[in-house]
Amino acid sequence: MEIHTFVLGSFQVSAYVVVEGGEAMAVDAPEGSEQVVEFCRGRGLAPKLLVNTHGHADHIVANAALKAAWPDLRIAIGQEDGPMLTSPMRNLSLLMGAWIKSPKADRLLVDGDKIELGPATFEVLATPGHTRGGISLYAASGPNGDPVVFTGDALFAEGIGRTDFPGASHETLLASIRQRLLTLPPETVVYPGHGPETTIGHEASANPWL
Repeated sequence: MEIHTFVLGSFQVSAYVVVEGGEAMAVDAPEGSEQVVEFCRGRGLAPKLLVNTHGHADHIVANAALKAAWPDLRIAIGQEDGPMLTSPMRNLSLLMGAWIKSPKADRLLVDGDKIELGPATFEVLATPGHTRGGISLYAASGPNGDPVVFTGDALFAEGIGRTDFPGASHETLLASIRQRLLTLPPETVVYPGHGPETTIGHEASANPWL
């Protein structure tokens, strides 16, 4: 498995391209995702799936652009966040003075769903709190054989997602992290929506919010 990281846009969102068995998947689509398109085309890749970890504007703003680049691309998001894709009010783009609307989701994800990428399988973990429908993606074996998890804006390196937005809940987010993320193997590599990579073991022992 290959995981390629792109830190993009004014909000420094981390987008990812995951490659396994000749297939590719994109995780989140921030401003500046032209770099993702250029990278994939340079590698001869056409992602079959774009997974939005949640529905805030900074993570979905380039959904339409990626869909235009690859018309067969399917967009997936947590079920509760599905309505955020097409609502500038719900995705908070209006707060930024913008009017961002994504194509509708092709697949609404719930806890326990499986995403197949070549021979790899990602499990959908419901991690609400930052948004009602926030999700994480877990695979038991990543690039170096260690497990990996994409946590969106639920868990960061020694930080957690904001909970002062509409639909957010600090208590729900802490419960999601403790019950769905900190229970993963400590060697699990965390790929967050902002900031550097970390591990579950490090966050369990060093994250001041937990």
